[in-house]
Amino acid sequence: VEVNSMLSRLKEFSGRIEISGGIFDFDIKRDRLTEVELELAESSVWDKPEYAQSLGKERARLESIVLTIEKLQ
Repeated sequence: VEVNSMLSRLKEFSGRIEISGGIFDFDIKRDRLTEVELELAESSVWDKPEYAQSLGKERARLESIVLTIEKLQ
């Protein structure tokens, strides 16, 4: 019962996100995720380990957001 209640609330919030004009700007986050993935696919990015690590963290954060929102749609 609690799970259904939570899912209902998440769907409600998802609708609010769309109505709000995209406070979270899903399209920009999805596009940025694609950019980060392409950059990480370049072998030269690993010449700068700290930068590559920051991209990896950004990718993980963006994947979490994008996948969560896609599941709600």
